[in-house]
Amino acid sequence: MILGDYNQLKVLRETDIAYLLTDDHEEVFLHKKEALKPYEPGEVVDVFIYADNVGRKTASTKEAMVSISKAAFLEVVSVNPTYGVFLHYGLVKDLLLSKDDLPLLLDEWPLVGDKLFVSMKEKKSHLFAKIIGRKQIKDYLVPVNTLHESDFTDSNVAFLTEDGLVCTTFDGNIIFVHYNNTRKKYRLGEAVQPKILKQNDNLEYTGTLIEQKELMMGKDSQIIIDYLTNHHGVMRFTDKSTPEDISYAFQMSKSAFKRALGTLYKSGVVELQPDKTVLKNL
Repeated sequence: MILGDYNQLKVLRETDIAYLLTDDHEEVFLHKKEALKPYEPGEVVDVFIYADNVGRKTASTKEAMVSISKAAFLEVVSVNPTYGVFLHYGLVKDLLLSKDDLPLLLDEWPLVGDKLFVSMKEKKSHLFAKIIGRKQIKDYLVPVNTLHESDFTDSNVAFLTEDGLVCTTFDGNIIFVHYNNTRKKYRLGEAVQPKILKQNDNLEYTGTLIEQKELMMGKDSQIIIDYLTNHHGVMRFTDKSTPEDISYAFQMSKSAFKRALGTLYKSGVVELQPDKTVLKNL
């Protein structure tokens, strides 16, 4: 009898509140509330086997959205800092994603309504959610749409890495967003809509979560942002740089450069230091 998957079991007998099912080695209960019809002894039924609160195997006729071998995007229905987050997967009992598999910082945990791409694993006769690794996503999802430059794409944050966010669309496209292309902190499972910048050699994409209209930047400010983004978020140019250096690097006058830099500073986009300008991760 496989825990966390579908099993074809034989009806052994009926009790007052349930049917007793067997695979000729083990026995489990199927509550009458979940029976699709009255069953007769010897009849074979297809049921999903999960563990109840004390670890006993229990049968269900409901469709499980994930299993030991099947993955899906599941919605977070509750958050418990002591245990982790609970995900709805179609059965009466929700599926726990342990805090051991979540970021150390609580503000990076998913919130209710966020979605995670997970399968299921068994540990000590209990079932838990298991986040699908970045390289394993393609084993479950095959993208049907090719993304194009400047597309805005609905996705969810799948991983928080040292360098940025890894986002996944519902059909399996993967978009990496460097922290330089964000303006706030994001959490695991959060719904985002990155703008595609390019497709990489590994068939993944690079995107940005900077919404230019919200930054209220003019053309000159955008030139500075692009320069910083292409130079790992740091540049040696400041409002003290010479007109010649500014003109060579940005093709604008020093007065225009200072106005644009001032706009970015007041918007909280850059940090001005005596010898350099730094793109901030807000």
